[in-house]
Amino acid sequence: MKGKLGETPDFRMPLCNEALRVIERAKENSKDGYLFPGKRQPTISLDSMAAIMRKRGLEARPHGFRTSLKTWMSETQQVNREVSEMVISHQTGFRIERAYNRTDYLEQRRPYMESLADFLDQGYKNVCS
Repeated sequence: MKGKLGETPDFRMPLCNEALRVIERAKENSKDGYLFPGKRQPTISLDSMAAIMRKRGLEARPHGFRTSLKTWMSETQQVNREVSEMVISHQTGFRIERAYNRTDYLEQRRPYMESLADFLDQGYKNVCS
C-alpha cells in the first residue's frame, strides 16, 4: 500500500494461511510492537526489500509487485474491477459514489489472496526444483 502513515484511511487486508504462518514466525523477532523491526529505526526501511532482492541477484524490484498482482488477477482470476482495485489499495469511483459504497470487499478479496499464495508457492517450487 502506498502512502504515509496518517495519509491513508485504515486498510484491512485478508491474509492467506501462508502469510499468517509468516506472522507467527516473525513474532519471535518482533521488537517494540513491530513484526519486522529495523536495525537502526523502529521499522525496516522502504528500501530493505529492494536491497535483499539486489543482493540475491534478482532483477525484479518491489515497486512492480502491485502491477504483477493486478495483471495476474486480470488474466487468471476474472476479478471484479472494484475488488481488484481494492486488493491493491486503490479507490474507485467518484467521491460521491464512494460516500455511498463504503465496503472494502474484504470477504470478496479473501479467496484471491489464498489463490495468489498458491500460485506463488507453485512458482517457488518450480524454481527450486
